[in-house]
Amino acid sequence: MLQRLLPHLPTWRRALRRRRRTLAVLVVAAAAVLIAPSLVPASVRGTEVVVAAEDLQPGTALDAEQLRTVEVATSLVPSGAATSVTDLVDARLAAPVAEGGPILAGNLLGAEENPLPEGTALLAVPVPEVLLPHLRTGTRIELLMSDPVDGSSTRIPAEVRALSGAPAATGALGSGVDAEVQSLVLVERQRSGEVAHALGTSNVTVSVIR
Repeated sequence: MLQRLLPHLPTWRRALRRRRRTLAVLVVAAAAVLIAPSLVPASVRGTEVVVAAEDLQPGTALDAEQLRTVEVATSLVPSGAATSVTDLVDARLAAPVAEGGPILAGNLLGAEENPLPEGTALLAVPVPEVLLPHLRTGTRIELLMSDPVDGSSTRIPAEVRALSGAPAATGALGSGVDAEVQSLVLVERQRSGEVAHALGTSNVTVSVIR
């Protein structure tokens, strides 16, 4: 076998010499592929954020199969976003999270919290960005609903369960209208229809109470 290969060695050597530059370029390119990611700043590479792998309901005890991670530009990572799947295993949700939505600190229940007390309903209510420093899970608020027909108003107590989503401007550029975020709030189930109707007509004002 070796004797049959020996006559071909000079030919192989000449072929390698002719392709030496090409081989060198390929070696350098392969090294660059392996080394380059470690040289890119973390802010450019992005941050791993944990998101829901499926639609999740309030009270769900999270497991690893229900979660996944995605890379997000660091400047776009939501405040309170989880970055480790392991840290969330067995945690319970206070509010629903749609598939692909980030798992935020405000979405999680404390050890003793009930996911949805009996006789209550969970509704998404827009709140002005200016109120955000005063809102957190458990904050008591009032929903002031005005009737555009007869001018009457109704106050309904509610409790904040979670804040989600980035502020989105609700008015024209330069109009001075506050940006709003969505707040998940608990209200009495028998009053949830009133609130839902008022939200449909954009006649709900949120106020923080003590």
